[in-house]
Amino acid sequence: MSEEGNGGVRAVSFVAAALLLVAFLYLLSSSPFPHATYTSPERLPVMPGSDLGGGMSLFLWDFRGLDLMIQTLVLFATAISCLALLREEKH
Repeated sequence: MSEEGNGGVRAVSFVAAALLLVAFLYLLSSSPFPHATYTSPERLPVMPGSDLGGGMSLFLWDFRGLDLMIQTLVLFATAISCLALLREEKH
């Protein structure tokens, strides 16, 4: 198959990947992360009299889905960068 005929395949692949990404993001945002079964209801502060530990713990557990998406994005970007570095150049 010639390189000129790959335009339609690339367009369909792009649309399919975009739909999968949108479906995954919708699924991630519509169902909460099941953190309540893994943590205790008492969040202890780092130092007595400081609310920093409890607030930070609450933030991390409430935005766990966002954290996982960012980690996935970083790993994907790393893999793409490694593939770009290791590709063979055609002369």
